[in-house]
Amino acid sequence: MKRTATAAEPRPTWVDVDGGVRLHLLDWGGGGPPVLMLHGAGQSAHIFRTLAPALDAGLRPLALTLRGHGESGTPEHGYTVSRFAADVVAVLDALGVERAALVGHSLGGTIATHVAAAAPGRVSHVIYLDSLADYVGIGRIQARNPARPPVLPPGAGDAAERAWHRTYTYGVWNEALEADWLARAAPGVRAHRRELLAELVDDAAHAPEPFARVRCPALALMAHESVRTQFPWLERGDPRLDAARAWLRDVRTPWRRAAAERFLREAPHAHVAEVHGNHFFFLTAPGRTAAEIRGFVLST
Repeated sequence: MKRTATAAEPRPTWVDVDGGVRLHLLDWGGGGPPVLMLHGAGQSAHIFRTLAPALDAGLRPLALTLRGHGESGTPEHGYTVSRFAADVVAVLDALGVERAALVGHSLGGTIATHVAAAAPGRVSHVIYLDSLADYVGIGRIQARNPARPPVLPPGAGDAAERAWHRTYTYGVWNEALEADWLARAAPGVRAHRRELLAELVDDAAHAPEPFARVRCPALALMAHESVRTQFPWLERGDPRLDAARAWLRDVRTPWRRAAAERFLREAPHAHVAEVHGNHFFFLTAPGRTAAEIRGFVLST
């Protein structure tokens, strides 16, 4: 498949998998080792538009939009971790890429783990962007959150929804998020996609991550969570602050630490590093994130 290389603007491509499901891909070019980025639930390949150019020196950044997201097709079936992992391998085949490093954010990290476990010869490295978590039990963890953000009012306009996500989800709004936003489908289609993607989240929650089967070098970049990064909407004096601190200290942090410890114990070539920021630190600190990825891929 022919490609062109530009420093900042990627080449869009579509790949047919699984009986004609069209998957959207962005290719920034470059002559180095390929790095395929996998987004989390609800996003698209566009979410990596600020990270990819920072990776360009020495690597070939690519980003895949998973089925049921963005500009990719939305079939009525195939919303399991194993099917998403098979899609990734099919995309590598279509690109003529024998081996690639996989970078997974959030639920994309689960997919990367399963690709590395099922097709070890196709994966050179796995890098997790705040995605080192077993989804088993995540519902119970989140249910105990004492300070959830306010609900976006029904029928809120685009401007209000952008502002809500800037405050309560991302902590920033930039060109990557704007492109990701514009790639979304109409509201009715989005609602249907959310129903289908619930199948994927449910599937991921049924079994622990198979870290022991990740035989390649693997790096987990984990957000250093604090009340400030997790609850930026809580102002000084808010009565929920103490409960939020206790939840982080006693519930969420031990759950995340247990996943990191199991990863280090089971994956043969595992490394963990903390990055200051929230769940989307690669948007607020793309240079630091890219340096970690580039250094790991080119040196191991």
